[in-house]
Amino acid sequence: MKRVLILLTTLLIAFQASAQVLSDPQEAFNIAAKSNKNVLLVFSGSDWCIPCMQFEKRILSDKKFEDFAAQMLVMLKADFPQKKKIAAILKSQYEDLADSFNPNGNFPYIVLLSPDKKLLGNLTYESQTTADFISELEEIIK
Repeated sequence: MKRVLILLTTLLIAFQASAQVLSDPQEAFNIAAKSNKNVLLVFSGSDWCIPCMQFEKRILSDKKFEDFAAQMLVMLKADFPQKKKIAAILKSQYEDLADSFNPNGNFPYIVLLSPDKKLLGNLTYESQTTADFISELEEIIK
């Protein structure tokens, strides 16, 4: 029984140490305000945009980035899929975010926002390494 508790505790800590990518903008900004973290907003086309898929696989799913993001950021993905359906309320919220922060409709498009939705900077994904992407983020955060 003691081993099971240790294992569960370890898994819980490991789970909490990873960055969770949220899909609800209101939840993301509420968490950001409470935790005093910035929001990394990723505009993505998850089922059609090849660079978006590469960014997801090479950066967002990388353990180094997950650890960095868990400590420093609230992650929010505004997904604009072509094949799968998303809830109308989310689609409307994503379109509002795109009107404000991605009016040209670029994908993937990554912006760093304060908890009160002020633009701190934007980033582009050009197949850079995770370390390089984190360095770019750190420069904006400073």
